[in-house]
Order: sequence, then structure tokens, then C-alpha cells
Amino acid sequence: SNVLRRMITSKLEKERVMGVRALGEADYLQGLRLYVPSLLQDESLRVRKYCMDVIAATRLESYYPSLLRGLSYKSTREAALQALVRLGNDGIPMLVKLADDSHKSDLVRLQAWNAIGEIGTIEALDALVNRMMTTWGITRRNILRRLLTMPGEVGIEGVLERVGRSGVEILIEQELMFMGQVYAGIVDLSGVDITSTTTLSPIVEEVNGKLSTDYTQMLLRALKLLELDAIERCFLLMKFLYPLGAIQAAAFNIKSDSRSNLARGLEILDNTVDISCKRSLIDILDQNSYEEKLSSLSEMVVYKLMAPSERLRHLLNLRHFLSDWALACCLQMARAARWGLTAEQTLVCLRHPTGFVREAALAYLRMASQRALVELLPNLRSDPDPLVAAQVEQMIVEFGIG
Repeated sequence: SNVLRRMITSKLEKERVMGVRALGEADYLQGLRLYVPSLLQDESLRVRKYCMDVIAATRLESYYPSLLRGLSYKSTREAALQALVRLGNDGIPMLVKLADDSHKSDLVRLQAWNAIGEIGTIEALDALVNRMMTTWGITRRNILRRLLTMPGEVGIEGVLERVGRSGVEILIEQELMFMGQVYAGIVDLSGVDITSTTTLSPIVEEVNGKLSTDYTQMLLRALKLLELDAIERCFLLMKFLYPLGAIQAAAFNIKSDSRSNLARGLEILDNTVDISCKRSLIDILDQNSYEEKLSSLSEMVVYKLMAPSERLRHLLNLRHFLSDWALACCLQMARAARWGLTAEQTLVCLRHPTGFVREAALAYLRMASQRALVELLPNLRSDPDPLVAAQVEQMIVEFGIG
């Protein structure tokens, strides 16, 4: 024990590395736990990595949060992931909690799903399949990819055992119904002329010497990206039901700019797939107009023409299914057009985990109700996003709030 103590406190990196590796023996560790915090902060990356392995090997539960934090840093990400995988089923609950935390970055949440997939036990499959059925967007895509890449098609078999073919078909139909809402938004909002000179964005043009933002185009592009994301998830889901090679060949040809390749891809899909919504899916992929795509989903989505402002509010009611960028674009368009949103829609977006969505909600509220904004600003001072916090401080000075 004294020898180990001297090794892990040595000034030589090689000595500390050897000492930490020896700590994996549980007999030694009881009297040396006090050194774990300093070893986790060691200037040597090798020491920090081996310390994570020791935490997992000896089940030092009080230091499990350090393993989760290790996923946030590129230098320790792989070591932290392998340590969490080593915990097996014991690590699953905290990994699921991390993966569910919308305030964490997409990359960290992806690492958590990857770790659960690597654990690969029945309990790990249960966790992945349960979340596959209830999550949306990027999270569902990440889970589907992880399940599909599990060795020996364990993930594919695990999904079919738990939810069956019908469960996978339901998810494909969900994606198509979502696409119907996206198409309705594109159809009803196309042609609306809303420009502004008050904020920067990727879609700017010079008008009379001033930079102008076309908020309609900004939102339409965001909606079209949602369509592409949903199509990708449909192809991922079909890989659980049909030969991977056929689905990959269909997807590759359909993504091509060549009309003949597109036709080839659609033919492969038509000959491979036998789900009930096949015809709607093929019509959507066949480069038809958005009106035609919407019509092809008429049995699944009831379309009713809405005024642009009403359609925007309807999209905001579907905010849990929208990407963060699409949500921010909705808020910016509402602000520029001076369209009214409900108090609930505005307040929920002010509490959104993504900074640029909160930023857009603040900009909207400034236009819609300065009185409400003045009441809320003091409570928003501690925003974790520096850009949003700076925006809040600027408004506090502008409105003379004490």
C-alpha cells in the first residue's frame, strides 16, 4: 500500500501510470480512494484514462459521474465510454438518463446511446428499443443506427422480437404522417413575402444598400431538411424488415441526381418492400411537387388550407417533432411578419434547451409584448448561453430595468 501510494504521487508519469493500473486490484484500493480525485485531474492523459478504468473495475459508484463527464471531452471520450461499457447493466440507467437529457449536446447523448449499444445485453436492447419507439428526430435516428450496427444483427433481431414487424411499420407510418405536416407547411407558407433588415442569417441579400433576410425561404429550407431527415429514418427502419443490400441500393440510387438512377432506385424499392404505405412512400420519393406529395398522403393526413399565420402556429404546436433550427425559423418568421403566437408557445420556447431558440423567442417577444418582456428579463439574466445572456443584458440596459 505504501509502495502504491508513492507510485501514484510520484513526479514521474511512468510511475503514476503503473501505480494507477495496479489500483485496479480491489484489495489495494480501500486506503487509496482519497487519491482518485487528484488522479482524475492529473496532467497526464494516460493517468486520467487508467483512473477511469479503475473506477469501473472496482465499482467506485461515487465517481461514476466523472465517467459521464469524460464523454464530454475528446481526449477522454473513448476511455470514458469503455469504462462505462465495462459497468455492463449497472451503467445502463445513468446512460439512459444522460441520453435523455436535452440540455446535453447531441454528441454526448450519441456517445451514451453508443455505450448502451456496446453493452449489448438484453437490458441494453430493452432500453434502446423502448426509446426507439418514443423518441423523435436526431435521437431516433441515432438509436436506429446503433441498433443496425450491433454485431451479428443482434439489434435487428432485438427490435423484431420486441415490437414485431407491425411495430416497425407503425414507425414508418409516423414518419410519413410527419412529412404530411411538413408538406402542408411548405405549401401554405410558400409565396409569403417576409423580409427584414434587423438580424443576420444565412439567407441574406442586399436591397437598397441594406442586408435583408428572406424569412420565408429560411423556414422553407428548414422544413425541407426535416423532410430529408424523415426519409432517412424511413430507410433506416426498412433495414429492419428487408435485406440491407437492397435497401442501401435503393437509397443510393434515389439520392442520385440522375433521373434514370432515381427510376432504378424506385424499382428496387417497389420489388423489395411490401408495407401497406409503400405506394405513398414511392410517390414521395419520385420528385413530385409538394402538392402532389401531400395528395399522396391523403389517406394518412387530412390537409386543410390554412392562412400562413395559422399554419405557422400549427407548426409550433408540433414543436416536439421539429428540429431546433426549424423552431427558431418559425419564431423569426413570426417576428418579422408580426404574427401573433400563443403565450404558451412563446414561454415554452424561452425555456428551450437550445440557445438560438431562446434567442429567437426573445426577439419575438420584444416585437409582440414589450411589457411581458420587461417582466421576464430579470429572470433570464443567468442564461447558460453567453450570446443569450448578452442579449438579455443589452435589453435590460435598453429598457432601463434596475
